[in-house]
Amino acid sequence: MEASVPSVNPSLPPPNRGGAEQAREAPLWRNRAFVGLLSGNTASVFGDSFNGIALSLWVLQTTGSAQRMAAVQIVTMAVGFLFGSFAGTLADRVDRRKLMLISDLSRCLIAALLGVCLFAASAPFPVVLLLVASSMFAGLTMGPAFHATTTRIVGQERIQQASSVIHLTDNLARISGLALAGVIVASFGGLAAILTTSATFLVSAVCTLLAGPFPSAPREGAGKLSFLQDWSGGFAYIRRDPLVRSIVVLSPVLAAFFLTAIMLVQVMAINSWRANPVEFGLIEMCIPLGYMMGAGLLLAFGKRFARRGRLVFFGLILLGPMYFLISRLESPHVALPFVLLGGLLFSFCSMMVQIILKSEVKNEWQGRIYGTLGAITSVAPTLVLAAASLLADRWGASAVLGTLSAILLAVAVAAACLLKPIRTYK
Repeated sequence: MEASVPSVNPSLPPPNRGGAEQAREAPLWRNRAFVGLLSGNTASVFGDSFNGIALSLWVLQTTGSAQRMAAVQIVTMAVGFLFGSFAGTLADRVDRRKLMLISDLSRCLIAALLGVCLFAASAPFPVVLLLVASSMFAGLTMGPAFHATTTRIVGQERIQQASSVIHLTDNLARISGLALAGVIVASFGGLAAILTTSATFLVSAVCTLLAGPFPSAPREGAGKLSFLQDWSGGFAYIRRDPLVRSIVVLSPVLAAFFLTAIMLVQVMAINSWRANPVEFGLIEMCIPLGYMMGAGLLLAFGKRFARRGRLVFFGLILLGPMYFLISRLESPHVALPFVLLGGLLFSFCSMMVQIILKSEVKNEWQGRIYGTLGAITSVAPTLVLAAASLLADRWGASAVLGTLSAILLAVAVAAACLLKPIRTYK
């Protein structure tokens, strides 16, 4: 099915698919621009893991304050929500390659300054919050620019393959980054971890430079529109296209329920199952491993998957009963295969939605769509997580997970009925 997207500006022609055709027809590993950007994104995700671990440890070890830890999370969430859609608009108006370079180099400098403030200058906490907010702000354009650019440089025929590779490398970088961050912090201290973060952003910028020039989405007549007109046009695009609107509704809901369920499983592992460190580590490993398995299946089978819209809801509907079953278990060993299956099902749901989005949205609009989606997703999971954690402290994680799974099943069935543009997507 090809979604019909009513344009806010009727003068805009269909996106020009000429240029860099040889790169699009070549296998992904021979596409210089894609390999360069993928390498940079992997380095950036790897560095973010170091930054998160080092910052969390500094706050908890230095202040011992849960309120200050919450303040860091609230600041990052607020910046993402308030400025995410503006960042996406910027990614559709300016050269995306330059935008990614500015983002990486800015975060490189901010990370180095943050390391000095945390571990050398003993800066006041408000200064730390300002730097954290600045780093978050500088990184907002990276996601929309990266996803929109990779969609354009690989071509329509390889969107599913490219998306699977991106998700695979993203999870590998996240897993290895979290594992090595703990080792480096323990061996060399938090400053080394922060400086490693700074270095990875620099590596990401170098990879973007080595990727060489790549085409931007043509936007004839765009100069006649102001920034605010482009920004409001992104919201109008979402409102008027039923498929895009359905995805913008479904994606944050899916992320909120899945991340909350995972948090409750982790609490159950410690409080109910009395898992030892090895067992807890295996549970933690199963989540991204299942996600990577799903990405691998999508990469291997490609377009042989038919009725991709139905696959989204098939996975989503199964998640509810599966987490209800986990809530009734009493052993971490028995839970392992179900936690793995949860990651697999979630990967099918989330990645398939992303593939549909990249396939059907004109490239000249993708920055705004991803920016808006990122803004909503930065808030929804956090709010649901906060509510679930409060209820888990009062009634127990297993009871809350059981209730959450029932709500998830009801939401999945309702979404399958109401979000017809996704359900009928081929």
